[in-house]
Amino acid sequence: MKLARILIVTIAVLLVLPLLHAQDAETNVEKGKETVKEVGHAQTAVKDEQPEAPLKVQVTVSEFDGTQKISSLPYSLNLLGTHIQSRKEAHLRFGVRVPVATGDTSFTYEDVGTNIDALALQREDGTYRLDLTVDRSSVLTPDKGTDWKPGESGPSRQPMIRSFRDEFTVVAKPGQTVEGTSAVDPVTGHVLKVEVTLSVAK
Repeated sequence: MKLARILIVTIAVLLVLPLLHAQDAETNVEKGKETVKEVGHAQTAVKDEQPEAPLKVQVTVSEFDGTQKISSLPYSLNLLGTHIQSRKEAHLRFGVRVPVATGDTSFTYEDVGTNIDALALQREDGTYRLDLTVDRSSVLTPDKGTDWKPGESGPSRQPMIRSFRDEFTVVAKPGQTVEGTSAVDPVTGHVLKVEVTLSVAK
């Protein structure tokens, strides 16, 4: 009787083992598919990642007296539109050192000019996020209410040096011009505007 029971249990186990093995194999196949699928997505993501785009950013600083444009100074920077993990900053430094009298026979130098820093980030919709810092200083001619320019009579012994600095972000697509920022000069009442034009460098 015991022998018969043992034989029955053994036969049952032998019949069940193939089914369990088949289920494990099916599960492993499904896991394998999921892994391949995940790897496939990862490979697709790498392939679909947009390459770095060579860009040209033009920053124009304009001054207005009411509706009349007094001056317009364009600056251009070349940089790469990249993803946030590998963003590279572009820098522009342009200026002069202006002598300022500190006594009858002594003077010091003041740095005046324009400094621009720019970062470009690619977006999925084909636009670019531009993070910009514009730092500009100039020598103001008080009697004219405008910036002193080389070729004009020298500035007064104690010229007024005005400064403008702003950090801002704009979103633009290639070929588009957007207004970045504007401010009113507290001395002259003139309006200073910054415009940004984005294009693909050739």
